[in-house]
Amino acid sequence: MESLLVVGVDTVVGANIAASLAERYRVSTWSSGYRYDIANCTALDPADAPHQITANVRPDWVIHCGPAARSAWDPRSKPLITDSIVEDVREWSTLARQAGSRFSMISSDSVFTGPWMFHEEDSPGLCHSLQAITIRAAEDQVREISPEAMIIRTNVFGWSPNHKRSGWVETMLAEIEARRIVSQDHIRHSTPILATDLAEILDRAHQENLEGTFHVGGAERVSPLKFAQRLADQFDRPWLALRRETTLNEAAHGFGAGECSLQTKKIRKALCVAMPLLSEGLARLEAQHVNGYRERLTGASTPVQLRAA
Repeated sequence: MESLLVVGVDTVVGANIAASLAERYRVSTWSSGYRYDIANCTALDPADAPHQITANVRPDWVIHCGPAARSAWDPRSKPLITDSIVEDVREWSTLARQAGSRFSMISSDSVFTGPWMFHEEDSPGLCHSLQAITIRAAEDQVREISPEAMIIRTNVFGWSPNHKRSGWVETMLAEIEARRIVSQDHIRHSTPILATDLAEILDRAHQENLEGTFHVGGAERVSPLKFAQRLADQFDRPWLALRRETTLNEAAHGFGAGECSLQTKKIRKALCVAMPLLSEGLARLEAQHVNGYRERLTGASTPVQLRAA
């Protein structure tokens, strides 16, 4: 059985990848701030340095789920995209290469913007926000250090591993229940995919030894406002009194503010796989709410204890 190291298990995508693949790999998880106890995974000490972790675990595969892996639809994501992510991904990709490990980086669809829809991997419709530039710089580091690595651009939704601080899906559901009004826009669009669906495709790509940059997203292009409607319908929540938006007079600007939908033809052709419909992803999200899956994600999380010098 191969050994898998998930870096950034505090993210929705990292936690769900770890939980989904724990029966197929010996999964170790790490986060720099907290220790997250995901079922059937080995939670590593947050105080350990990356070089200690790779030396001790000796993983066959490292999946990096840093701030770039967070959905741009989560308002808490943007402040986390700083220059430090470039250095972080450089360090992890270098250590993985030195250890002879495969390396994958989960990146963001928000490196793009409109007016084009369904961006291909080499689309010229690049977003020029500081955050998008920073994410592309992190991707470039991976390509330079590990040309055989996989970079997966996506926009993931799913349950949060943090039982004390809800993710954006939990927050949206709570907002629907409490106010019956969702303050979301209809301008920006993406092709969101359930985190566990992404995990399945990522595993297949690893088994096929794919290299390079791939777009992995859902089969439907939706706005956050439409997503909220579909989420409410799936969970049979009271009908929403949706706020009407003003007419858009100029192109949207900013990180994740425009057209970020992804063309997934490259990954579909490589794996002969179809991308899931949003209805399918939401149905599985609801099933995870009731079948015990969420409890596998939300074990106790313990803050890092700083060690004496």
